[in-house]
Amino acid sequence: MVIKNRVVYGGPALSVPAHLSFGQYIIDKLTEHSADDTKIALVHGGSDEKITYKQLLHDVVSFATGLRRYGVTRGVIVALCSENRLQYMVATMAAMCCGATITTLNPQYTKDEAIHVLNISKPSILIASEVVLKQNLALYKQAGCIKTYIQMNGQPVDSDIVAFNNVYVKVEPQGFETGDVQGAVDALYLLYSSGTTGLPKGVMLTHLNSLYAASNLMSDSLESRLRVCYLTVVPWYHAYGLMTTINNLTNGKMIVYFPGFFPEQYLQAIEKYKVNVLFTVPPMMIFFTKSPLVEKYDMSSVKLAWCAAAPLSTDTIRQVMRRFPNCKGILQAYGMTETSTAATKDPEDDATIHKPGSGGPPLPGVCVKVVDVKSRKRLGPLENGEICIKGPVVMKGYLGNEAANRDIMDDEGFIKTGDIGYYDHDGYFFIVERIKELIKYKGHQLPTAFVVLKPGHQLTEKELLDFTATRLSRSSQLRGGIIFVNEIPKNPSGKILRRVLKESLQKKIKNKL
Repeated sequence: MVIKNRVVYGGPALSVPAHLSFGQYIIDKLTEHSADDTKIALVHGGSDEKITYKQLLHDVVSFATGLRRYGVTRGVIVALCSENRLQYMVATMAAMCCGATITTLNPQYTKDEAIHVLNISKPSILIASEVVLKQNLALYKQAGCIKTYIQMNGQPVDSDIVAFNNVYVKVEPQGFETGDVQGAVDALYLLYSSGTTGLPKGVMLTHLNSLYAASNLMSDSLESRLRVCYLTVVPWYHAYGLMTTINNLTNGKMIVYFPGFFPEQYLQAIEKYKVNVLFTVPPMMIFFTKSPLVEKYDMSSVKLAWCAAAPLSTDTIRQVMRRFPNCKGILQAYGMTETSTAATKDPEDDATIHKPGSGGPPLPGVCVKVVDVKSRKRLGPLENGEICIKGPVVMKGYLGNEAANRDIMDDEGFIKTGDIGYYDHDGYFFIVERIKELIKYKGHQLPTAFVVLKPGHQLTEKELLDFTATRLSRSSQLRGGIIFVNEIPKNPSGKILRRVLKESLQKKIKNKL
């Protein structure tokens, strides 16, 4: 890592496979890991359902062969919508091997959100779980673009739905050929921006983007050496959950997964499978610090924990470390869907150089700068500005949204993240806030407070306003007022859904009028 001309460079770029086909990369790696017939790839932490790498390879090529009978080939967009389950991973990798583009739908989308993303992606095939199709089939048919429905589990909920197992065409992996693609151009993933401040946009990540992200796991680091068993509950419709799971499968790891966060089952799985590494989000870290359940189970196998998708406080990190006796670090990464998830990350090799609260330095081949929001001039260490990223992890662009594509790129080819932050003298990045979350009152901050009361406590708006008025300057007081809510809305990765809060605020204003 070097800092030159007020740009932080992550070092030389990594080598990626020459064929630039992520589908072929999947087949190559699954074949490599299948040499051991007993090597486990995936385990459902609740049911104990397991699949070996050898069987996973056979399932992927057999399902891919079946998908081709439904017209799945290069350029076709295949949508998936489900809770985390084995069929999700088989279908995703199989479609990739056909050369298709994968798009993921959040089962919790509202009607308007679902229609919005389907209008972006226009998938011709949807592969979904039974519960999803029972809830949303009429909505999906309303969109009009989906021609084929494949149901992952259970009896098909309608006569025109294909059962998952009926798609398989048994073939031997040795004779299977992946779909031909242009790796630097063709989109492998069509994922969606978080939608915390507005409607999601369709993010196109190419085969090259994805291969590069996977290559970052192949270095000879402490992380790659000690990772034997992972545990994840991060949803696979989320970029963080899907890409980390697939990338670590190509790296030969055993992954224990759950379709959601079930605290006691989660802790039992750590003890039962001797889990070494956790993939988490901040709400889970808060649970680790507070729940007495943690003390009931053996956490000694945990050596590392990754936490991403939203900021994590230094205090929380220290508290979690005290509850995992052999954990060498709570590591963080910084990035966004538009940067193939991570653009910076904590180094794994030496716990003494971790900086709690930091997203770490840039990845190899990635360069990052901080610029003044108004003048766009580069800033030096410890100066707050907008973080901008350039390198092989940066997306191809937003599908069908040229205005957004023009807006997000600067004149030096860096992607503008919309995040305010800074880097220190060692090139480690720290996030402070979002540009779009700045609120002004006559040139000063104007916040509205959304407040969740502790159980059994009572408090009035006036009492809170009086309390804050004695501690804040006139320009910083809560002139937007206070709204009491039962909970702060968050997406599954822990990001606060500020657009939902803004809708509540707008309703309050409208009611007053």
